[in-house]
Amino acid sequence: MRKELGKVLIDIAKLVIGGVILAGLMRQDIQPVLLFAIGGTVAVLMIATRLVLTSWEEKKKQKNNLLWN
Repeated sequence: MRKELGKVLIDIAKLVIGGVILAGLMRQDIQPVLLFAIGGTVAVLMIATRLVLTSWEEKKKQKNNLLWN
């Protein structure tokens, strides 16, 4: 379950990065520094969360393998 959630978070992070790029290109009344700061922070947090979830899943698999061997 955690692995699937990690995949979803990566997909959302990609969408956020794409949205930030598109919003920057459209030159709306959004301050570019604020746009990139918020978008970058959200993307980095999602990627970091995905890495933590994947790490927990791998540790769980290793623990289960040790118990059965």
